[in-house]
This record gives sequence, C-alpha cells and structure tokens, in this order.
Amino acid sequence: MLEQMLQEEVIKPAPAVVVQMGEQLIRLLRERLYTLQSMSIMSLATLLDPRFKVIGFFSQTKAAEAIKRLTSECAIIRRSVHSREEIPQASTSHDVTGGSKLWHRLDASVMEARSSQNVTADATVEVQRYLAEPNISRLENPLEYWERQKMLYPNFYSLAHSFLCTPASSVPCERVFSKAGEVVSKKRNRLKPQTVEKMLFLNNNE
Repeated sequence: MLEQMLQEEVIKPAPAVVVQMGEQLIRLLRERLYTLQSMSIMSLATLLDPRFKVIGFFSQTKAAEAIKRLTSECAIIRRSVHSREEIPQASTSHDVTGGSKLWHRLDASVMEARSSQNVTADATVEVQRYLAEPNISRLENPLEYWERQKMLYPNFYSLAHSFLCTPASSVPCERVFSKAGEVVSKKRNRLKPQTVEKMLFLNNNE
C-alpha cells in the first residue's frame, strides 16, 4: 500500500505553479543568453567550438550572422598570407600591364579585385566544410581537436586559439582588479607598472 502511494506521488503531475516557474526560468534564461549571440567574440567562440558550432545558437539568424563574421575573419587571414606570398612577384607586374604605365593602375585594381574574390570564395568553402563535419562529443577537449586538425584548417586553428580562450565570466578579471587594489596602495604608490604586472602574474599562477 505504501509503495503504491509513493508511486502515485511520483507520477503525480506537477502543480501549475511549478510549471509556470519553470517556464519563467526558461524565458528569463533565453532572454539573458539571447544578447550574447550578438557579441562577436562569444558568437565566434561558439562556432569555433567543435562541440557546439551552430547548435549553440537559439536564433538561426544570429547563427547566420556569426557564420558571416567567421568567413570574414578567415578571409582576412587568407588575404594577409596571400599578400605576403605575392611580394616576390611584384616585379612581374610590369609584364602584366603590357609594358605601359598608362594602364598600370587599372590592371593592378583588376588583379586585386580578382584576388579578393578568390580569397573570399576559398574562405566560404573552408567554413562550410568545417560546419558540415559532425560535432565532437561534449566531453572531448576542443583544443585537442584543433591540434589534430591544424593542418586541415590552419586558419581556423589560429582563430580558435584567439577566441576559445575567452573567459565565460568576468570573475577572473574582477579578482585581478581586487588584488591590484591591494598591491597598489598609498604606501606603495611608486611601483612601476611592469612590477605590478609581474606581481599579479605570480600571484595568480602560484
């Protein structure tokens, strides 16, 4: 009899107040996290985390905007690498213009536009190929994933190291500010910035 009463209590539907409280918590959580989707750093960190990618977004519109930003960042890296590779070939620009300086500016603009289009297209293909891969397990380390894939995605590898180190909260920063206030006091107001930086570094890494 007691077991039957306990089972009935377990499968008893939750009161309306509990349901409303749960719905309210979900709504507030979505409102709080929705603003984070618009932050460039947070959105790029979510996309570059192979455990989440697009699944980490509530809004498909925000996910599409983040993909555009990631493509732009990848194109910037590709463009810088491409420009460094083209420096030794600058001497051949005279041959491209047909030996005349009159059309040099136009030919240079055409070559630059063509190069920019190629870089953007390559960046788009790289982003789509990365997003098409299946997500890794939630328990896996994303940094280890990028270490394995750095030859396949060298541009994303550098971006991942830049954005995945973003702290999830401001607590570490606040802790450092508090410790800095204790170090730099009225009696120790002549400390050099380099000295303060080293003291805080040692304090947080002891």
